Amino acid sequence: MGKKIRLNGEERRVSIVESARPLFAAKGFYGTSVRDIARAAKVSEALLYRHFPSKDALYKEVQIYPEKIQLQFLNGLKKIEPGTERLVFIVYLGFHQILLEVPGHEEDQKIHERLLFQSFLEDGSYARKIFKMLQKGNWFKILLESFEVAKQSGHLVDTPISIENRLWFAHHLAMALNLCHLQGKSVFEYQESLETLIEQAVFFALRGIGLTDAAMKTFFRPKRLRQIMQQLYKNL
Repeated sequence: MGKKIRLNGEERRVSIVESARPLFAAKGFYGTSVRDIARAAKVSEALLYRHFPSKDALYKEVQIYPEKIQLQFLNGLKKIEPGTERLVFIVYLGFHQILLEVPGHEEDQKIHERLLFQSFLEDGSYARKIFKMLQKGNWFKILLESFEVAKQSGHLVDTPISIENRLWFAHHLAMALNLCHLQGKSVFEYQESLETLIEQAVFFALRGIGLTDAAMKTFFRPKRLRQIMQQLYKNL
């Protein structure tokens, strides 16, 4: 019989969090019990409570991935000059990140997506936290900054829709497409590959945001956008 490996306090804490994440993603906060988590982590409920005073405290610990990945992306985005190219790239990156997994973070991304959609079916607390983080964080500030430069450069048409709503509509389109592909096989049979679908959705979103024909021809170049994205991923 193999010798049982004893974990130190921090290792045990991490083990409990890693065991809880897929449970919360599959069943939601209310559908997951402390007993379920303890069983998955192979610890007693008493030991679990020594590390986390409540299920709510453990749930908050599970939610750190979006903040970590946003900070990593921001460092790369700040190196790109504010303007239309950065605006187009961020929209392209957003669709890719939402519809395809981030290299090296595939499982984290999948669990985050399921936590988000499970939140819609419960009290919405996780979803509100994510949207507030995006809206108040530097990610959205960088988008707005690039939007303003693009507008001053004559690359955007005037519309009665606010800047913020145009950007949120693009984000929510990506989320809706992601929901259709959440189980791997799409529940709606598009005729294109997922990569082509992303390019078409980005094109659609950029026109909705207000990019002019000239700006689309100049800055919407998928091959160039993929190159920038791959370089950004290398630095994560």
